[in-house]
Amino acid sequence: MSSSLKSAVCSALLALSIAACDSGSSEAGKGPRAKVRLQLDVERSRVWLLTEAGVAIYDAAAPDRVLRVQVPDWIFAGEPYGCLPALALGPQGEAVISSDVAPVLWRVDPETLAVTRHTLRLDIDTDKDVGFTVLSYLRARGAYLAVSSRQGTLWRIDRALGTAHRLARRVPRENDCGVRALALIRQFGLQDE
Repeated sequence: MSSSLKSAVCSALLALSIAACDSGSSEAGKGPRAKVRLQLDVERSRVWLLTEAGVAIYDAAAPDRVLRVQVPDWIFAGEPYGCLPALALGPQGEAVISSDVAPVLWRVDPETLAVTRHTLRLDIDTDKDVGFTVLSYLRARGAYLAVSSRQGTLWRIDRALGTAHRLARRVPRENDCGVRALALIRQFGLQDE
């Protein structure tokens, strides 16, 4: 990792620690929690942070400048009702942001930072509140895998962000905000469906 990227990571981590201190939320024995999601784009030397206010981008080429992107019409419940929405990086460096209560994704262009909204067509469970709290792009599959923590379901979302297909496998519904589910996604991504 280059020194400029390390600097961007340090800036993002500092922002995380400030958010944790400012959030005031804590659980007994666990201390304050930052209400953010973080993704590292090594190829483009960027750190992406998803907060309740939108997206912050730390660029190693301009470590003193933070780019901020609003997510128009973004809907989410977040804490204390559940986990924060997800943030994933796609194959071209785009950031994809979920809603945790609706089958909607927002895509942030890596160059222009323009935001587009994508309402997913679900193949099943159209009568349920399906949002995603875990999201990961798997290059080998050419698709995103997502978890609806509320339903305990695993989904494959096409690269164009148009359709979501529920997979037969169930995911753990423990309240760890997707840590176990993300491990399952990574494992699942290496296996056949």
